[in-house]
Amino acid sequence: MGSSNKHKHQKCANKTMSLAASSGLSTGEGWRLSKESIGELKTVSEIALSLVAMAGVVAVSVVAPNLLQLIPKARKFKQSFRKLSPNDKRKKITQTFYYLRRSGLVKFEESPGGFLLSLTALGKSRLPKLNMDSLTIKKPRSWDGHWWMVAGDIPTKNYRQAADQLRQKLKDMGFYPLQRTLWLYPFNPVKELQFILAQFGIERFVTIMEIVRLDKEDGTIAGNHFKKLGIL
Repeated sequence: MGSSNKHKHQKCANKTMSLAASSGLSTGEGWRLSKESIGELKTVSEIALSLVAMAGVVAVSVVAPNLLQLIPKARKFKQSFRKLSPNDKRKKITQTFYYLRRSGLVKFEESPGGFLLSLTALGKSRLPKLNMDSLTIKKPRSWDGHWWMVAGDIPTKNYRQAADQLRQKLKDMGFYPLQRTLWLYPFNPVKELQFILAQFGIERFVTIMEIVRLDKEDGTIAGNHFKKLGIL
């Protein structure tokens, strides 16, 4: 590495570490990540990538404190991150930014006020999978007793892989398989499923219905399934 590039790299690292020490979450709607979604993210880098994606081009001074506050909310890091000293936390944030840059997922651009972060084309290509992995269905304060049924009539000749992926995703999210092509959930999953189906390219083969009354035996079995998972 040339001396000028090395100096610039160190300058950027120092700037990032100092900015990471600030605090306070932005109140902008675009910065809101649900507690459930954060909990599903598997690495600090995934949380950082999500923040940059939501903000577009963003100053390091803005994303750093957001990341600093969001990391402890992720189940995987809740205890370990809180045990770190303030200096070690700042180092973790700095390492995360540079890991993302070395991986080609984000780029830094120097600006009069510091440094700006933005996603690269590779970083943008990672988002659908990241969003898919962390996708959760919002749980309302109370259940209205209605069920939501997902019915698929997917032509497996041409869409077998997508059908298998959908089945696995529904299973991972806790849906109850009433039949092989019928799945139940107690809360409205339309928004989340629209995203999933669009990613798999099978939205025209799947119907989502709200069921006001379900067979008593089926309802009992499904209810026990969701209670066991802690969803109900």
